[in-house]
Amino acid sequence: MIEYIRRLIMFFFNLVHTYYHQKSIAIYLKNKMNKIDVLFDVGSHMGTYTDLVMRANPGCKSFLFEPQSKIFKKIEQKYSDDENVNVFNLAVSDTEQKQNLNLNKHDLTASLLDFDPKSNYLKFKAQLYQTDINNMNYEKELVQTITLDRFIIDNNLEKIDLLKIDTEGNEFNVLKGLKKKINIVNNILIEIHHRELFLNYNPEKIHQYLIENGFKLVKKFKFPFCWVDSLYTKI
Repeated sequence: MIEYIRRLIMFFFNLVHTYYHQKSIAIYLKNKMNKIDVLFDVGSHMGTYTDLVMRANPGCKSFLFEPQSKIFKKIEQKYSDDENVNVFNLAVSDTEQKQNLNLNKHDLTASLLDFDPKSNYLKFKAQLYQTDINNMNYEKELVQTITLDRFIIDNNLEKIDLLKIDTEGNEFNVLKGLKKKINIVNNILIEIHHRELFLNYNPEKIHQYLIENGFKLVKKFKFPFCWVDSLYTKI
């Protein structure tokens, strides 16, 4: 019975995510933003947001970063014939090192961070998977982390029109890893989580950091009961 409920909830989750949340973002980006020539999709998973941007911006040069090896192999195959898409099996953070990635039963939520064991949202989610918070992460995968400033320098990039960040709690470290290269970024679409989801996670730090670096919040896309994708634009 629990498994049936879980499948039903995940079905509606994916339905709302695809036809409401992502569609709202796609429409806004198409109607309100200038042409996107260079996209960074950090925490790309299967490239859903890359697909949204590329449909509205043919010829967009896209850089996808996905640390989960199983997912990476799928998107590497998916985009193998598209010369405008570059896929990297890397995690993005504020350091360059080998680090453990927590693989989650819900593969959208793999993270370099640890869960907050007091999270009621995670307790509910664990019940759907017929387990507890401690067992939602079923394995650790050793991954290579990079910083975006080093990647930008190594690839001689002069601008990023849209930087999308969805790294399950590690978003602030991704931003810090840009260092002064944050100045070449025009727009940032960043996932903001519940404060209680990850240990030592502080969404206000993300907002303040972006404001201090010359960005303004222009739009929030709220996914019902879960998270917010916030769009910041350079002033």
